Amino acid sequence: MDKTILWISVLLIVTGAAGVFLTYTGLSKTFEHGMQAVSALLLLMGVLMLPGGIFRGGPPSIGPRQGLVLGVAVFAVATGLTFAAAIGYGPFKLLSETGVQIGEAPFTVFVSIIPGSWDPRQPDNYVPKDIRVILFINHTVIWTNDEDLDVAHTVTHDGGLFDSGLFGKGESFKYNFGREGVYTYHCVPHPWMRGSVTVERLPDEQVKAILEELGAKQESPASS
Repeated sequence: MDKTILWISVLLIVTGAAGVFLTYTGLSKTFEHGMQAVSALLLLMGVLMLPGGIFRGGPPSIGPRQGLVLGVAVFAVATGLTFAAAIGYGPFKLLSETGVQIGEAPFTVFVSIIPGSWDPRQPDNYVPKDIRVILFINHTVIWTNDEDLDVAHTVTHDGGLFDSGLFGKGESFKYNFGREGVYTYHCVPHPWMRGSVTVERLPDEQVKAILEELGAKQESPASS
């Protein structure tokens, strides 16, 4: 067993896993996707190097004490991953936040990225910054880049559920929310830009009554 290669691979795996979890928790906003790619690469390199460190020079001889330490480490990692999956933490957050695919709502909510949003001294950027929508009534949201200058922005969910990519002056991004919850988002190149969408769901009878009152056609509710 080559202990040098073994410890290097373990260090790469730990560093890569920590980086992946950090970016998916929403703690890191700037260069989020770049950090995910680098962290995943480090994790992959560690996994590929690990067998070489363990089996180089022949299978390792493990004593009772080493076996106990190894067993405890494996149990701790497995327990940690299981707990993270159960509470939807880190990368597992994507599984718990997968949106239901539904069509456009009868009514649309518009959010403006106002001029000067690129400036961190500008407190208002997404306007309105925090909105509430109701499923099957106005769950479709459109963000428009209304900058005076040629500056690109993104609408990126903190948990990675949706990402507009960069869109420039005069361009828009549309998203149909399909499940109730609170969705916080940010702009990748300008992380001080933050907003939220709170999605609510009313009983079908109430939705039908509201749409009839507004003179709109009802969309068939999707199960969630």
